[in-house]
Amino acid sequence: MKPHLLGWLLALLLTACLVRADDGRSQPIVGAIRWDGWYGEGAVVRAVEHSLGQPKYRFRLPWFARVKEGGTVRINGDSQAVIEQEITYASQAGLNYWAFVDYWNDSQDLSIGLNRYLAAKDKQGVRYCLVEEGARLDKVGTAGWPRLVEQFRNADYQTVLAGRPLLFVFVKPTKLGKADWNELKRQSVAAGLKPPYLVLMGWHPEQDAKDMVELGFDAVSAYARGGSYSMQQPSFAEQCALIRRDRWEKWRALRLPCITFASAGWDTRPRNERPPAWMKEVTATPDATPPAQQKPLVDAVTATPDELAAHLREAIEWTRANRDLNPANALLIYAWNEHDEGGWLQPTLRPDGQPNTERITALGKLLRPASAPPSSPKP
Repeated sequence: MKPHLLGWLLALLLTACLVRADDGRSQPIVGAIRWDGWYGEGAVVRAVEHSLGQPKYRFRLPWFARVKEGGTVRINGDSQAVIEQEITYASQAGLNYWAFVDYWNDSQDLSIGLNRYLAAKDKQGVRYCLVEEGARLDKVGTAGWPRLVEQFRNADYQTVLAGRPLLFVFVKPTKLGKADWNELKRQSVAAGLKPPYLVLMGWHPEQDAKDMVELGFDAVSAYARGGSYSMQQPSFAEQCALIRRDRWEKWRALRLPCITFASAGWDTRPRNERPPAWMKEVTATPDATPPAQQKPLVDAVTATPDELAAHLREAIEWTRANRDLNPANALLIYAWNEHDEGGWLQPTLRPDGQPNTERITALGKLLRPASAPPSSPKP
């Protein structure tokens, strides 16, 4: 028998043994994507302040934002106290890990969240992994592999399947091929680690299946449900049905290894009305309603805490029922803090200036029902 075939069979046997060991009854590892455009004083923060600055969208502001006298919105959450309170919230929600979108040296501001997390002394059991963008990795090349291996060595880095570092890649890279990814695995093993568990985040399961094999990846998942940038969005209930049909059931029909995807919503209306500079394909559709007459735009598109918990419960049940497709027993939610794009778990800002922790409470009841209610941030 050829060595590579023997290795594949041994890996398959180990996976089968791990799945049988818990018989599908164990709680999946649950994580959430972090897009950290809420820290610092740079252009990205200014853009999201503008998108969410209208009164009708202020209920979506992160909890550490402030509405100043005159109605100006300020968001900068760049402090260690903020990230440590976020860790507390994530722990109370029952999250096991955050998946940070990794910006390497391209943006200091967009790396603040990750750096603040890494500096936290008490992470309260909340681990982390990275989401790499394929186009950025094409630019970085294999010269970036030692940095990734160093991340994998961190004791707080999320692993699956008895120690394999979990790495998501959003959209297929075009320059890096299978040999390059094998080199990342080789360097990981040479560092005394298990090879990373490589997960491709695509948009179309049929194509994702081909790309996964071509790259030598282990599984597929998704970053978001997808859908258009539009002022007309399906209700959250309809979005959940689309995820079920276009992700879970297609993965099952294709027998495609996966990390189960779940969503806290998709509602791009703030960005449609006031597009950020990087969304050049979006034509602004401004609202002429005077600020004093605007009411919070909360409708069927916006998930209620109970709807969110019900969707996550279904995702957990699907994972348990399909452990042959999800041997990593892991789940990823869009998102912790995509406030202006429509998917968020992070507490938001109430009109009285206090955090709205309803989503944290709803998830905590599901993921850690014996937990205490969320605390308010320290002054």
